[in-house]
Amino acid sequence: MNPFEEARTRTTHEARASIDLVEAFFQTLEAMDFEATGRFFTDDGVYRDEPAHAMDATGPAAVTQKLATSIAGLDAFIMGVDTVVGDAGRIMTRRTEEWHFTSGEVAMLPVLCLHELESGKIKLWHEFWNMPTLIEQMPASWLAEKARQLA
Repeated sequence: MNPFEEARTRTTHEARASIDLVEAFFQTLEAMDFEATGRFFTDDGVYRDEPAHAMDATGPAAVTQKLATSIAGLDAFIMGVDTVVGDAGRIMTRRTEEWHFTSGEVAMLPVLCLHELESGKIKLWHEFWNMPTLIEQMPASWLAEKARQLA
């Protein structure tokens, strides 16, 4: 049973709608449809990566831009979700992201994630992960390109 289905069996009807929302969000992100992913957010919704608060994104357009800057250009971005728990207002997930680079290299990043929801949208997407774990797996060409884009 996939972790979203398993979580639905252990929770309330209200929480099931929140689980459905987060599952759809991850599917859209995995498809690297950044504009559609941004539309999951409230106007003041925040995307925060725990290791990089200075790069918070607030609102759908900023979330779209942050995602496009961060992961656009990958061959694939796979969200290997293995744990889902929550209630109507908060969903926590644990996953391993697979970053598939055009060079053929793959980076694996464990992530703990909290989504806080409001009126059927994401109010806060808070990601907890280790920056060195990701950076040490990045191809040098990828890092150079991202540095160029941010300059």
